Amino acid sequence: MSFDVRSHASHLCLAALLMGCAGVPTVEAAKCGGTNINNLLSWEESEIAKGTTMATMRLTSVTYSDDPKAPYHLASGECIGTHLAGPSGNRESGFCARRDKDGDVLYEEWVSTDGQGSKGTARNVGGTGKFSKASGSMQWEFSPLQGKMGAVRWSGDCQ
Repeated sequence: MSFDVRSHASHLCLAALLMGCAGVPTVEAAKCGGTNINNLLSWEESEIAKGTTMATMRLTSVTYSDDPKAPYHLASGECIGTHLAGPSGNRESGFCARRDKDGDVLYEEWVSTDGQGSKGTARNVGGTGKFSKASGSMQWEFSPLQGKMGAVRWSGDCQ
């Protein structure tokens, strides 16, 4: 299947996976926010039953924090996710791993709350080095850009 950013299915999947955000590894939760710029690398869809399709996606992502001193500012990496569409509705979720300038990696999991990839929630689930105890939860909203790119605005409480 060829990818068209304007198509409904690709928009759903791209939005959710493109979400990505990061957390500050401190003891107390702090307000955080930023924008991730993402580029879809692949979208592979298959029909697993009549009326039910599953797509897997892979993309690159760069985190731009509202606070340029945040440890995850300009961290970059990849996200992988799935989009399941069937008679009972749509579901979308995935994981991201982004590396900072020191080589430490932050792990994140995300889910689309609308099943369309337009908005959702995410949480940091640890990582390596300074991100080993990263946690927190964020809300996100996707905005398509040109081509296979998208911007994901996120905010929440990070630690």
